[in-house]
Amino acid sequence: MRALPGTELLAQVLARPLPYSSRPMPLRDPARDPGLFGPDSVTWRVMREPLLILGAGRALLMQAANPLVAQGALDHSGFDRDPYGRLERTIEWVTLVSFGTTAEAGRASAQVNALHRRVVGRLPVAAATRRLGAGSRYSASDLDLLRWVHASFVDTMLVTHDALVGGLDDAERDAFVREWHAVAALMGVPRRLLWRDAAAMRAYVTRQVERGPALPGAGSRLVGDTVLHPPVRSALMRPGMELLGFIAAGLLPDRVREGYAIPWTGAHAAAHRTIRVTLRTLGPALPRRLRISPIHDLAVARARGRWPERAAA
Repeated sequence: MRALPGTELLAQVLARPLPYSSRPMPLRDPARDPGLFGPDSVTWRVMREPLLILGAGRALLMQAANPLVAQGALDHSGFDRDPYGRLERTIEWVTLVSFGTTAEAGRASAQVNALHRRVVGRLPVAAATRRLGAGSRYSASDLDLLRWVHASFVDTMLVTHDALVGGLDDAERDAFVREWHAVAALMGVPRRLLWRDAAAMRAYVTRQVERGPALPGAGSRLVGDTVLHPPVRSALMRPGMELLGFIAAGLLPDRVREGYAIPWTGAHAAAHRTIRVTLRTLGPALPRRLRISPIHDLAVARARGRWPERAAA
């Protein structure tokens, strides 16, 4: 991995649109509806933070640590050919379930579920691991895989917020986990497979990594290489994208990072720690556009019956 660029570069990356944000994704439903969460939820407090985009790579790497999830992405999503398109669609879904109306969240999730019904296949010999043999069947509608994808996303949001923003106490983390039960229901994950609090969810994630199927295989590493070193339109963008990959890698559990064969020395850990401390310290002084997503502000206005006319454009 390249030497860490300075924190000045990080500020430059955050100050301009990311390469996968090629089109706006405004909320379009003006109904006075708080959606799945609402202005007083922990979810709106957490998800309004633009810095959480720095955890997107971590979420993808965690999900793809299960070779069956990785193979589904490789076989059916074109992730390796169009990573930005895949990420943009994922961000749109996250935006709508987090801040959209109930109807918007339902429609977005139904579209994903319809796509999932076609995602089936088997693990090839080259992608097998000691925990998952060649020929293992995968389906994007499989409850175990849906549970893992859900947990790794919710876990990533908490890990990223704690690392780069901070300020949540245990009760708020627990509330965040429980609030996302509503999203799990839309995606077909039954409540019996969910967790009462953040500690129970973290224990599940740890078991999957240490003893379960979440051991990166060859297919996982193909996905990981695209996440950590995505194609860029200009060489000038490469340092910024490498920095995003570095931040994502540092947020991973040690075993997952080792499974992806990501170099990680004491110097890497110290540099990552410097980034985390710097962002948590300077965060309150950042311009508002780097602290509060405009999507959050639009959702608050809508929930209070003050949908701005310009948002209808």
